[in-house]
Formats: sequence, structure tokens, C-alpha cells
Amino acid sequence: MFPWREVFQLILESFPFFFGRADLLLVASVVLLLVYMQYRRTAAIEQSLFGVSLSDPLANTLTALGVGFLGGWIATFLFVLLGISLTDAGIGYLWLLAITLMLVHPRFVCFAYGGGLLSLSHLLFGWPAVNVPAIMALVGVLHLVESLLILVHGYRHPTPVYVRRGDGRVVGGFTMQKFWPMPFIALIAMLASRQAVTGPLLEMPDWWPLIKPGEPAAGDAIYIYMLFPVIAALGYGDIAVTTDPRRKARRTSGMLLGYSVALMALALAGSARQGVPSATLLGVPVVVFQWLAALFSPLGHELVIYLSRRMEEQGEPLYDAAKGAVVLGVVPGTPAARMGLQPGDIIRSIGGFPVYDRTDVQEVLTPWAVDVEFVVENMHTGQRRTVRCPGKIPPLGVIFAPSPGDPGFLSLDNRAGYGVMLRRLSRRIARLLAGRTAR
Repeated sequence: MFPWREVFQLILESFPFFFGRADLLLVASVVLLLVYMQYRRTAAIEQSLFGVSLSDPLANTLTALGVGFLGGWIATFLFVLLGISLTDAGIGYLWLLAITLMLVHPRFVCFAYGGGLLSLSHLLFGWPAVNVPAIMALVGVLHLVESLLILVHGYRHPTPVYVRRGDGRVVGGFTMQKFWPMPFIALIAMLASRQAVTGPLLEMPDWWPLIKPGEPAAGDAIYIYMLFPVIAALGYGDIAVTTDPRRKARRTSGMLLGYSVALMALALAGSARQGVPSATLLGVPVVVFQWLAALFSPLGHELVIYLSRRMEEQGEPLYDAAKGAVVLGVVPGTPAARMGLQPGDIIRSIGGFPVYDRTDVQEVLTPWAVDVEFVVENMHTGQRRTVRCPGKIPPLGVIFAPSPGDPGFLSLDNRAGYGVMLRRLSRRIARLLAGRTAR
């Protein structure tokens, strides 16, 4: 039996190390600051687009920290259950490679790419000395946790934007940018002599760990696993055009969950009887599963991104001005917010006057109106309701879906993405070389 109670107690005893060590507090502070700066950047973009921030950076950071704690517990459970060691996973190499790949494109900071390249390098050249199943399991666990956080929090407080699609059409949509600081407990494996161990040890079942160490213990040597507190940051960026943000987050979460489960399954298969010469699983050499995992890590991640973008590019836009005066966003503290207007509402009449687009809304409310009654219809439910705004309008505080001719803030046309990345990288290398020549 797995000693859940004892392991849970050890985990609880390890979390206070976050507050008792200055280096961990410093790292946690830096991660929190970076997350806050990202949310502040989102608020600044909203300010530049709409003249007002639709979100509170500090509140978003604190909420993200709470959600990140939930993700940290899930990650800790999976790391301990699988027996994933950070030392086996070559976490130092992984960080350096991820930071290097970020210079090519920001999304390549994801461990799916660095982990895949690191694993392929080990399988091809034997360098660096890392445990491929441990790397792939690490990537799988982090993406599984990310998929769950996207499901519960990724759709909240999206930013309304005007999106230019590949056909040149400008449509209404939302960007979802989330960053979660995630404290968790990881494992570090060390090889030691059984006779040299004097302290108390928690005996684990014979089947544990599921992710075997790279080199089997020989003689009287045993692997000792230590709990070590770590804080990381997970990020999520997406665009919703053909559906509402909640459904888009649910769809992305499902695809990412499938990706992570498949990657973890390949990692477990590649770890079966690891260290045994000519080890096989179901008649297939386990090294084949390691190759499959190393290739699937970046390629599967790219497939998830491609499928998500393709849905938004080819599907029919949901927030279309052809449907009427469609509410895309509501500014906090304005009459629209007090009336309870929300994204997806279509204003059908104001004070008894029918309206068919945002121009009609402006004409009815010009130069101003008092104690106005609105009839709105929700495009998701089809339900009509009447709301009243006591006081003077404008400002109304509604961000409407774009009309033909409006400029697009973002573009979905990503066909030349890799060409742009390569040109950007070549320019940076050229500037670096030119700087060295000048010195």
C-alpha cells in the first residue's frame, strides 16, 4: 500500500520551508512580481485600447496565486506518485534551453520544446546525461495541471479585442492571458549507501517510483528521495472568436489534457524496466517509447496550438455586428455595468426606439438621455429582458462588436509565423556578431 498519510504529513512539513529560507522567499517574490507585471501589462493594453482598464492587476495576481496553490497541490501529488526527480529531469539544462528558445519566440519558453530537444540530444548523442522519461513526465505533469487551471480560471476576465482574420475581416473576440504562480513540492533523488543512512526513512512500495531512475542502484546502494519546495509560473494565452471564452477555455483544456495524458503514458512506457539491457514492453524496446515521447512533446504541443487557431480562423464569428448592436465588453463602474449588461447581449431598443447597430445607439443617446429603458436580448440564451438606467447617459460604457471598416487590434493570420521567427533570430544573431566585430 502507498503510505498516503505519511507522505501527506511530510509534504505539509515541507511547505513551511517557503517562509523559512531567504533564497526561496526571494525566488517567490521575483515570480510574484513577474506575474503582477504581466497583469499590469494587460491592464495597460486595455487602457490604451479603451481609455480605461477593465481589470485590476493586484486583484488578478492575488486570485492567480490562490489558483496556483491549488495547482501546486495537484502537481505535488503527481510528482510524488510518479516519483519524478528534478535531478533526473536535468532541470538546469531545461531552464537554460527554455530561456534560449524564448529568444526565437516567447511561446518556446514552454518546457514542451526544451524538454523535447533535450531528450532528442540525449538519445542521439548521449549528452547531456539526463533521464528522458523523467523529463517527459515532468512536461506532462505541468501541462496536465495547466489544463485544469485553464478549465477553472482561464476564461475569467477576458479582454475584448477586434481581431483581423486571414480573409481580412475584422471581428469581435477576446484574448485570455493568465499567469499562475505555483508553489509545489518536488523530489530530488540521491544515490547513497544503505549502511551510511542513519536517519529515519519512509519505506515505499516495491512498484514505486513509476518513473525509474536513469541508473539502477547496485550493491548496497539505494536511492533516497528528498522533498524540495519549488515555485514556478504557468501561463496561458488564447483567443476566442467563434465561441465565448468559457467554452473556448474548456475546449483548449480538453485538448491540453489529452496531450499531457498521452505524453505521460509514453514516459511511463519508456521508463519500464529502465536500465535493463534490451528491455522491452509488449515486445517493443522501451527506447522506442522514449523516442516517441521526445518527438511528441514539441510536435503534439504545436498540434494543440494549430487546432485551436484553425477553429478560430475557419469558424463563424460569434460576436458579429451583423446581428445588431452586440455588446462585446462592459466598462466597470459605468451605467452599462450598473444595468447588468454583459458580453453577448444585443441591444434591441432604447426608450422605445428600435436600434439595429451601434450607430443607432449613439443617435438615440445623443446628446444625452435620462432614466432610459433598454430592451436587450442575450445571443446565448435568446432571452429578452428590460433594464433601466437611472441617471444621465452618455457615457454608456459599452464596447460594441466591430463594424466593417474598423481596425483590427490582433491578427489570426499565423501562416508566416516560423518565417518571421527565423528572420527575427537571424537579425539578432547578425546584430550580436556586428557588436563583437566592432569591439
